[in-house]
Amino acid sequence: MQTLSSIWLIAAVVCILGLAVYATVLWRRVGQAEQQRKQQYAEQKRQRHDDLIVLANGFLSEQMPWAEGCIRIKVILDHYDSKVAMHPDYQVLQTVFSATEHIPTHDAWRKLSSTEKQTFMQLLNELEQQHKQDSIKVVQQLLNHLRG
Repeated sequence: MQTLSSIWLIAAVVCILGLAVYATVLWRRVGQAEQQRKQQYAEQKRQRHDDLIVLANGFLSEQMPWAEGCIRIKVILDHYDSKVAMHPDYQVLQTVFSATEHIPTHDAWRKLSSTEKQTFMQLLNELEQQHKQDSIKVVQQLLNHLRG
């Protein structure tokens, strides 16, 4: 009887040790996955930082259409740092984005009639007249912030 109890006790200890080892292996995997996730996030943030610098420089040197620059910078800024993107100083980018999000793009734009395109182009011109100076100041401020 004593031998049977000893065998069950040894079996229980072996099971507990096996489960402890397995839990340790799983815990290490979780730690490694978390570390990889942090590294990936840092790399994505660095890439968005670099993208914002390129976009801001292109915007300020007028290498892209004004509205397109505002929209692209706003979208990347949202993903880069939502707290910065929501700051009141950057509201002009959100304003342009909201005012233009209904405008068709790509193939949908090409399918529009010239009259429809002209209506949208007029809206873009009005927005540019209203917000260009503020957007230039904001993008320059963003560029200065990014360069630290």
